[in-house]
Amino acid sequence: MLGVGVSLAVAELTVLGVIWFVDPALFRKILAVMAAAFFGGRMPGILTGLEFGLGSALTSLVNIGFNTCWLLLLLPAFQRATAKAGTSKLVRRFFSGAEQRAQEQTGRVGRLGTIGLILFVWLPLPGTGAFVGALIGLILGMPLIRLLPLLLLSMWFGVVSWTYGIDWIFLFTGRTGHIVAWVLTGLLLLWAILSRFRKTPDDD
Repeated sequence: MLGVGVSLAVAELTVLGVIWFVDPALFRKILAVMAAAFFGGRMPGILTGLEFGLGSALTSLVNIGFNTCWLLLLLPAFQRATAKAGTSKLVRRFFSGAEQRAQEQTGRVGRLGTIGLILFVWLPLPGTGAFVGALIGLILGMPLIRLLPLLLLSMWFGVVSWTYGIDWIFLFTGRTGHIVAWVLTGLLLLWAILSRFRKTPDDD
């Protein structure tokens, strides 16, 4: 998994380098989408891409590529960090928020089984997503060989369906919809950033 993640990261960086050389304006827009997705999750990434005029197809592609790469790099890193004794406090803190959310949601998701996990990953809301979904799946005892395809397909379908759905809403709401989108993006980013500084049990 880590090898695939690294290969995908190298491929994406190469494509970004080419875009930066050919079309710097497009490069900045894609970078903004990736930054929004990194700090706020899929919904800010989707809204940012649509607001910058990337269109549904390119917005979906950028978010799928970024989130897939992030999952394939982060999940092996989490497994190694939790399996290794003496992991630094900084590393534990990095993963603690996701672990806490997974623990909180496991009961609800587990009652619905596989369908519950699919819905959890499909929803582009704060605290959801493929990585937290992966932790929930591992807590529920799902084998990784079954869990990973389920996570990827749910996340890909979620990105595409929500991107095209929001773009369709914009078509009918006009400027009002765009203003709402900017406000929502700002609130989601603010919530995501503040949640990273929440006190965790490891801080004591």
